[in-house]
Amino acid sequence: MLEKGVKFLEEYRKDIMEKKGKLRVSYDLWEMHEGVSVYSLACMYSAYEAMLNVYDVLEEEFVSNRLKQDEVLKEKEILNQGKDDLKRYVQNNLYDEEKKSFVRNEMDKRMDISLLGLVTPFEMFMPKDKKILNTIERINMNLRTYTGGYLRFEDDHYTGDRPWVIATLWMALYYIKANDIKHAKECFDFVVNSATNHGFLGEQVENREMKSAWVIGLAWSHAMFVIVLEELIKLNVI
Repeated sequence: MLEKGVKFLEEYRKDIMEKKGKLRVSYDLWEMHEGVSVYSLACMYSAYEAMLNVYDVLEEEFVSNRLKQDEVLKEKEILNQGKDDLKRYVQNNLYDEEKKSFVRNEMDKRMDISLLGLVTPFEMFMPKDKKILNTIERINMNLRTYTGGYLRFEDDHYTGDRPWVIATLWMALYYIKANDIKHAKECFDFVVNSATNHGFLGEQVENREMKSAWVIGLAWSHAMFVIVLEELIKLNVI
């Protein structure tokens, strides 16, 4: 099943890299914009890495099967080359030298919190790479609200110009990766302070009153909260 999934991704990668245009481009994770998305490419990169890890774990299973060993060896070469190609493509096509920042897709260059996917969870780049630091600076310039929460992307007017819990917690995860615990804790505290009396988190936060807004008790917000909480506990921060 995993090998079939990777084969599909490989066809998609070749279609993009070689500009064949046979396959439809993907939507971004907000399901709003079509294009060659930096988030999608970083996700593919991580999928290739995961498949390489699977092959390493199963290595002993193939000891008595020489044909499978040869097949896996060739596939690992393809996956490693694919990772290199994906990273190079992102560097060459999705980093705007004028903005000094990665951008969310080739056509729409607005800043987007999903650019953090390059670092967490997909680990295409290290958190303190120069181009990543430039991108973080622009994210803070364009997406951070005056209360300390973060929008999903520039001109995010969905139900109002309010910060999103998932965007703010995603920023906390980046800061944890960068070992900037002070700013990670600030993002985390922003979310905690917006919870309802019963401990529910909203989809968004109303800036003026620092209260949960729109959908309250949103699974996505709570799931991201648990992920960040676990990381902070590991660091003995809370």
